[in-house]
Amino acid sequence: MLRKYCLYCSWWWLASSMLVIATTSAFVVSSSSASSFARMASSRTVTSTNTIIKTVDTSAQYTTEQLKQALQNLLQDSDNPDVDGSHLYVAPDQTLSKLQEITATVCLDYDNYQQLPTSPSLQQLEEAARVFAETHGPLLSLQQVIQQQAPAMALAAEFKRASPSKGRMAPENTSAAEQGMRYAHAGANILSVLTEPRWFQGSLQDLIDIRLATNNIQNYDNDNRRRPAILRKDFVINEYMIAQAAAAGADTVLLIVAVLPLHLLQRLLNYARDTFQMEPLVEVHTTEELKFALQAGARVIGVNNRNLHTFQMDLQTSERMAEFLQQEGIVYQHGSPDDQQVSLCALSGMSNAMDVHRYRQVGIGMCLIGESLMRASDPVAAIQNLCLHPDDWEAQTNVSSGSIAAYTAGTQIIKVCGITNSPDALKACQSGANLIGIIFAEKSPRKVTSMEQAKDIVQTVRQFGERSSHLEFPATSASFNNPLLHLTQQARVLAQTATPQRPAVVGVFQNQSPEYIRSVCEQVGLDLIQLHGSEGMAAANRDLYNGIPVLRVVDIPSATENNNNKNSPIQTILQSLTNDPMAILLDTAVPGQQGGTGKTFDWQIALALQNQGLPVLVAGGLTPDNVADCVASTRPFGVDVSSGVEASKGVKDHVAVEHFLQQARQAAGDASRGF
Repeated sequence: MLRKYCLYCSWWWLASSMLVIATTSAFVVSSSSASSFARMASSRTVTSTNTIIKTVDTSAQYTTEQLKQALQNLLQDSDNPDVDGSHLYVAPDQTLSKLQEITATVCLDYDNYQQLPTSPSLQQLEEAARVFAETHGPLLSLQQVIQQQAPAMALAAEFKRASPSKGRMAPENTSAAEQGMRYAHAGANILSVLTEPRWFQGSLQDLIDIRLATNNIQNYDNDNRRRPAILRKDFVINEYMIAQAAAAGADTVLLIVAVLPLHLLQRLLNYARDTFQMEPLVEVHTTEELKFALQAGARVIGVNNRNLHTFQMDLQTSERMAEFLQQEGIVYQHGSPDDQQVSLCALSGMSNAMDVHRYRQVGIGMCLIGESLMRASDPVAAIQNLCLHPDDWEAQTNVSSGSIAAYTAGTQIIKVCGITNSPDALKACQSGANLIGIIFAEKSPRKVTSMEQAKDIVQTVRQFGERSSHLEFPATSASFNNPLLHLTQQARVLAQTATPQRPAVVGVFQNQSPEYIRSVCEQVGLDLIQLHGSEGMAAANRDLYNGIPVLRVVDIPSATENNNNKNSPIQTILQSLTNDPMAILLDTAVPGQQGGTGKTFDWQIALALQNQGLPVLVAGGLTPDNVADCVASTRPFGVDVSSGVEASKGVKDHVAVEHFLQQARQAAGDASRGF
């Protein structure tokens, strides 16, 4: 029976290989035909793979006691459980963290699955992995793939359908094969595939589809480039899951120290290496976990910036682990002339070139990026904008002080303003907003009614962004006497700090004292300030507000009142600029009313200002119906909506919010700028 099974495996993998060759060729010739070929590959493999890797039943429900016992069972083969499990998390009230709940559930699901008479044995999976490697080529060494990219940072682009903290990230019909090809053609060196089904809605089928689709793919810029390595990202707790991964075409697997006792971690590392010549990615979050990883013999260590027990994000975590390795005298620096003992990777929370650069400076060799790429309308452009090579970063950040060119970075920021409650704030975050605006201006009908109400909104945004404190916006040099250059640099900082994954909260004020504004910022925890009165440019200096940056609003006459007199507001704005504000926001001026007018101004004014090198955010009268026109015709640095997505004053229409974000993002992608 085993021989018959293996012969069937060989036939299926060979047939799939022939199909993938056709898929790859079609992609290079015509990107429009890639979709149909990818769908063919996906549909071709759905029924075939069931004979090799069956779907694990995830419908069973378990009691808390069963879950706790499952975790305890991970220690049962240990000779010294007190030592091997000393790093494992225990909550003060003995409740299970989300990470522990997921891991325990995986343990029980696989216990049940492996007992089924129809499930393939470990030996059958090992044989299937051997046949796959013979047919499609041997496994790639993760450490070698990372080190070969130096001085560029290696990129692990992740295919992730959903997560417990952020919900669904991609439509149900998203093709794993298509997304994998996009990532690979854009230059991703590793493709990380979430295969956990309950919380992340993943599957081994996604991994198979991506491996087959990218097996022979060639980079547009380098015909000799090797295929990307494939990482199975899951909660791996036994040898069976490693064999499954190899049989499905994975080059490596993730091993999470936070849930694996030392003896089990060592056993799984040895099994992967001895059986498949596979080098796992070993994930840590704390110094103690890093010590255990080193003791177990890990060679590729990934630092998760997210605490999977609390889901709090701290991008300094990777830097702390790098500092520890340096203090211990362990050679890890990417591209080091000395023999590298380990390769260090940064996992979770990164989304832009600034994040990549901060880790490059401390010697990290790989970054894993998932959510921002899954949500990007153009993942190819998003990857290229990461500046993985240091030369690309230098080229992007080199702002000449001798000349001013048009602002062409495209639409980077979406602000949803007039938020008065937590559900509306959460919907704006989930839809992809960079900035969440809370109004404190006395005359606004959208003013929050209390500081507690504002605190609740801030807490909601922070929880979504997996952070516990306000965002830090690095100050840029203002030594040159050119506000346009200063504002261009500040725009880059704003876009790279306030991301859809880590949105910022903006407090909107109007002709209120710096003392009052500072007090509100301290009480509520604001990330940014917006001045919407007649305060002047000098009032937008962050030093007045304990270092919190300021957006300055400039009122523009409405389209019907401007009488096509464009030169006057343009020259007035350019002559009034200083190095004080972080960004300029253009809004429609209506006598007796500030903000929330529901009226547009002449967007050609915004275009003219950007042609002078000034990045601007456009507000005033934007709706889901006209934002695409605004973005396409003006390509502003950002757009701001308030009344245009309301069900009533101060209450958002959630469908309209989502539609607005979709239209803005799609328009930016279509213009090949931003997002």
